[in-house]
Amino acid sequence: MGANWVPGRWGTKREVEISDPRTRAFARQHLGEPKASSQPALRGVQPSGFVDRDIDRLFPSIQVSVDDEERARHSRGMSYLDYLVWRSDLVIDAPDAVLFPSDHEQVLQILRVCSKEGIVVVPVGGGTSVTGAITADWQAAASIVISTRYLNQVFDVDVESGIAHVGSGVTGPQLESHIADVGWTLGHFPQSWEQASIGGFIAARSSGQSSSGYGRIEDMLLGARVATPVGTWDVGGFAAASSGPDLRHLVLGSEGSLGVVTSAHLRLRPRPSIREYAAAVLPGDFDRAIKVLRHLAQSSMRPTVVRASDSAETEALLTMSMPGGLAGSAFSAYLRFRSALPGSLLIVGWEGTRAADVAAARAHAREVLAGAVWLGGGPGRSWERGRFHGPHLRDALMDEGYLVETFETVTRWSNVDALHASVRRAAFEALGDGSYVMAHISHTYDTGASLYFTVLAGGWSDPMASTARWLAAKAQITDAIVAGGGAVSHHHGVGRDHRAWLPQQVGPIGMNVLGSVKSSVDPSGVMNPGALL
Repeated sequence: MGANWVPGRWGTKREVEISDPRTRAFARQHLGEPKASSQPALRGVQPSGFVDRDIDRLFPSIQVSVDDEERARHSRGMSYLDYLVWRSDLVIDAPDAVLFPSDHEQVLQILRVCSKEGIVVVPVGGGTSVTGAITADWQAAASIVISTRYLNQVFDVDVESGIAHVGSGVTGPQLESHIADVGWTLGHFPQSWEQASIGGFIAARSSGQSSSGYGRIEDMLLGARVATPVGTWDVGGFAAASSGPDLRHLVLGSEGSLGVVTSAHLRLRPRPSIREYAAAVLPGDFDRAIKVLRHLAQSSMRPTVVRASDSAETEALLTMSMPGGLAGSAFSAYLRFRSALPGSLLIVGWEGTRAADVAAARAHAREVLAGAVWLGGGPGRSWERGRFHGPHLRDALMDEGYLVETFETVTRWSNVDALHASVRRAAFEALGDGSYVMAHISHTYDTGASLYFTVLAGGWSDPMASTARWLAAKAQITDAIVAGGGAVSHHHGVGRDHRAWLPQQVGPIGMNVLGSVKSSVDPSGVMNPGALL
């Protein structure tokens, strides 16, 4: 989280301002006049239930903090609801202590003590969860956070095999910086990349913006070491095996409910020497863009990055001076002249080590996208530069009192258009007048695609009223996702926010299986209770 942590903000300072007239005009046109919102701040923290002698007795030789700010900064994630807490007058409820183990054995030591003493344990890496996965009921029982901040070693890079052995606290930028020198990349770039940890990627079963080319985190996880209350659990480790069910998939998406991932072996890919990104607008309705992306996804020459925005998001990106915003008035006028709007904005990217391969994939995409208005490489590069900036814009919009939140799902190709329409309709009904709902296809697969929605709405000056209204809206939206044949989450995880819908997705036998696994490795039930299960 960094030494210069600021409560209730993605970054350490206000890195994005709503200063461009086009952005202000867009927000006021669609959302109404802003309402003054209190600035996020740490206004008070519930006292720790631990005293020094308890710490010394329970966790000798382990770095521990009961500092109010340290406990507060580890108390919740980065969802809209989490951020509202910092803007309220509430005294923050927080864990009793934050522990900073330096190796796997220290994590085991902590878990043995907590299991025996009935102390709740929540693992926290970068703290970027947006589904309540680390926002525990801190007042329900004695509780601690295990921070993976110092489990940040890159132990080894097997250059011949293309495997990196890393600690779970390593962040995306730290790993990429280390392996770039030996010609490799992980290729995993979720929007949380700048702050999230390898352990967090695994725990939430995340997917990066380049997943079309590199795959999801489960495609990259060769093996993991997990500290549990009953001992060390090693999963995977082979290029391929038929040694019973693949237990990696119990750890992937487990959200700290089974133990603490302390290290992982990750499959790497050759670092590309060529990166090209381009933007295009495909005229017509969203279903036309869906068909084009399906064609590309099912092709042997699929792009590394491929995204398609619906007409609402296309309007926003071509109008607002926002991260990823591409043009403003000049492009919009040109596209209307070419009769390309309404339409879908597409971002297509190709990466590789051979110019001929990239050129062939580019030519294939242009053939599939016949009829699109190509905007060239400039807007593509603009998207690349701003690909991690969205959360900073949310900070600025919340400062003006607007609601800004995202949610996502995934479904089969045959259902993408219908699900997009039904969920968008449900969001409008839930949020009412003065709301703006937009979406894009963010990840594509042979059999289906994800839909990533962003909702904006006129804000409410009372953070508690805002909380209640969004909770009701989110429930209505999630009901629509599940009823419409979508997964409850594609890459954000289940956490506490989606937990109520999980039984509908996995069924009673699946829930019993998950419960049995948890009982086996966490018999006292201290590992992140309430998350996932």
